[in-house]
Amino acid sequence: MSLTPAILFGSKNTSPAVTQTVGVSGTGKSFFLNRMLKATRVKDMGPLWRGVVFDIKHDGYADLVEGEKKFGVCTTYAQFVKSIKDNKITVIHPEIGESYDFLDEVIEHLFSLARRIEGFTATLVLEESNTYIGTHASAIPMQIKRLATQGRSLNLSLVLANQRSLSNKWTDTQSQRLILFRTAIPDHEMLKKKWGVCGVTLDKKLSEKKFSFAEFNLETLEVQFYEPIPGPNEGAFKGPTKSENVPVVGTDGQA
Repeated sequence: MSLTPAILFGSKNTSPAVTQTVGVSGTGKSFFLNRMLKATRVKDMGPLWRGVVFDIKHDGYADLVEGEKKFGVCTTYAQFVKSIKDNKITVIHPEIGESYDFLDEVIEHLFSLARRIEGFTATLVLEESNTYIGTHASAIPMQIKRLATQGRSLNLSLVLANQRSLSNKWTDTQSQRLILFRTAIPDHEMLKKKWGVCGVTLDKKLSEKKFSFAEFNLETLEVQFYEPIPGPNEGAFKGPTKSENVPVVGTDGQA
């Protein structure tokens, strides 16, 4: 099954509700998420689905909400509450000093909407999530834990986006898939140690085409490579296109 916006951002009771997206700066991670959000359709997600981007780096998503008759980027909780009521996509640019409390309020509001409004579903894209998630289960804010564990029962999902792989084992147990762009060299060993994925082979394959990426399904332990996401002027985009696979699970990376 190909990776589609509905699969990436959807949620169901039978599967973990978290996706981790990893890639060093400039490899296309945020552009991928931007294009996938833009490609969501009412017929696939439902009329009451909402996408919320919590972006502490303030870069890569503003175009989704700026322009004529669009709400614009939110910087306060009141703006967020107003935006999510009427808009499919909401982008939040929090200030660093207020981001923890702001994030808690956002997640609490998503749960409140999901309980009060029949058919409401939502996805929270948390950029630079390692800002909030440490290396141990105790180093994860309670609201993020709540969203990861209880969200799927209310059709809420979470996308954790980072430049480096998260080193938190608890987060891994709640994740359904990894979306991997080119990763930092130290992450190659982590991928091998955690899941038997050869980071060297993976990086070599991804280096052949700039902005290409791979999906590692943590339930089936299967890896699927994809072609680079086309730019906004390269025609209609409905979802990524698969590319030729190479073995990366259980290999040692030696030629």
